[in-house]
Formats: sequence, C-alpha cells, structure tokens
Amino acid sequence: MIENKSELGGKMAQNLVSVDRLRQLTNLSIETLESLLKSPDVSSQQKAEIAFKILELVGVSPETLISPAVSPKTNGFSPQPTPQADPIPAPDYQSVIQKESLFLAGDHVFIENFLSPEENQEILKIALSKSDQFIGSTTTTQAVNYRQSSILYATLFPEFYNLMRNKILNALPDILPQLNHQPFNVSQVEMQLTAHNDGCFYKIHNDSGSEKTYTRTLTYVYYFHQEPKQFSGGELRLYETELKNGSAISQGQYKTIEPRNNSIVLFDSRCKHEVMPVRCPSQRFEDGRFTLNGWLRRPDN
Repeated sequence: MIENKSELGGKMAQNLVSVDRLRQLTNLSIETLESLLKSPDVSSQQKAEIAFKILELVGVSPETLISPAVSPKTNGFSPQPTPQADPIPAPDYQSVIQKESLFLAGDHVFIENFLSPEENQEILKIALSKSDQFIGSTTTTQAVNYRQSSILYATLFPEFYNLMRNKILNALPDILPQLNHQPFNVSQVEMQLTAHNDGCFYKIHNDSGSEKTYTRTLTYVYYFHQEPKQFSGGELRLYETELKNGSAISQGQYKTIEPRNNSIVLFDSRCKHEVMPVRCPSQRFEDGRFTLNGWLRRPDN
C-alpha cells in the first residue's frame, strides 16, 4: 500500500525531530563533560578519560589524534566536520611544494620566562606525574636510530594544552614580524610533551617535508626542567636551509639554541634542525630535558 503525501510528511517530521533531539543530547553531554574537565575534584586520570569520551562523541579517534585543532568549544580537540554541499578538495601535495629555490637563514624568535613561575612548575608536575604514560617517539619515515626520546600526547593534559595554545596564539602577532613571516590563518596547534634523557637525540630533519605535514608552518619548542639542572647537551641546532624542487637542503651553517628553563623558541617549520645528544648522568626520568613542542598549521585549501 502506497502512503499518501501527508503521511510521508508526518513521518519525515518525526524523524527530523528525533535527529534534532539527538544532536541536543550530544551537545549537552559534551558540555557536561567539559565542565567536569574544569573541576578541581576530578583526578588527572579521570580528566584524561573524559577527554577521550569527548573525542568519541565528536567522532574523533583518540589513537590518531596527536594534533588537536584550535577550537575552544571542544577543549582544543578536533570537532566533527560539518557536511558541505560542495566540498572543496584539498590541494595535491605535489602542487604546493617549493619549486623555485628559496633560502631560509634559520631565523628564530627566542623568548625567556614565557610562562609564569607557577605555570612552569605546573607542566613539570604534569610530566613527572605521568611518567608511566610516555611512549617511544617515532619519525614519519620510520627511520631506524634517527630519533630517541619519549612523548606524552596532548589528550592527556587538555587543560594545559589550552593554556599553552592561547599563550602562543596571543604572542603570534608580535612573533611573525620578527621572523619576517606573513600573517596566516592558524587551523591547528599541534602539541606534545617530549622527554629526553641520557643518550637521547634527534638527527637533522625538518617538520614539513611530507604529504602529511606540509601545512605545518611554524615550529615551537618550550623548554622546562628541574632546578638545578641535572643534564647537559640537548641543544637545538637550526640550520640555514635551501628549498629547491621540493627538497630542503642544509647549507652547513647553523645557530645554536640552549634549552633554558621556561623559554620558548619559534622558527619556520621548513628549516632543517636537530637535537644534540643529551647527557644525564643519573638517568632518572625527573632529571631529564623536557619540552612542550609542536606546530602551527595553516589551512590546506
């Protein structure tokens, strides 16, 4: 039996109401979870679990999230994309890589006392309290013996992620002119906490040389550690770099940045750089070199 138009219209209206109601309940659930993230009565482990639950509700896989998007409404994590009638395809990687020769002098901005003393101590406490949740670092090329360190994903410190993200974005208008860099729309602020202990290093590389990373525009590294300092080495070498035919070529000349407590350095993600070996005689986790490091991405369309 064929239903008449009025019956079909009534059923469609019922379905529409149910979908809207589902969306309302989802949004309410997210708002409730976000309020729990701000509660001092909720433990760090519980907050991490809540953060993962928010990710599930907005349709993001925590296993693949290393780079939270700039979105204060979702506590820094990527929201589910809104469907578009005519989606604009992302440009092909080969169409945006550097074709003409470009020289980068290794310019950088170095800021001391970037955070307040209280904030500096807070991120150190987070690192030490979650020492058992760090995992071994990797490279996009999966190269062997090219990098040695351990990392903690930003999903495990969402509140401090938001604090640090806002600090960097607020400072960006003053930083870009010092780098002779044009303003750009920041689509994501990626962040991870990295620990370097005795023998750790990262050989020469850049941060935007692959199809997955080419929208990384600025790299930042915030240094922190216990006082008095219990390690040596771990300097950042920032190389003069020539970009040509899609390749980044180190020119041999470099600038050295010391890993000073409560300081941050920012530079062009296309520049070649490396982390020199760290020497930490005690080999204790708490005596190592720590960073909050990541990338400011531009939109890919």
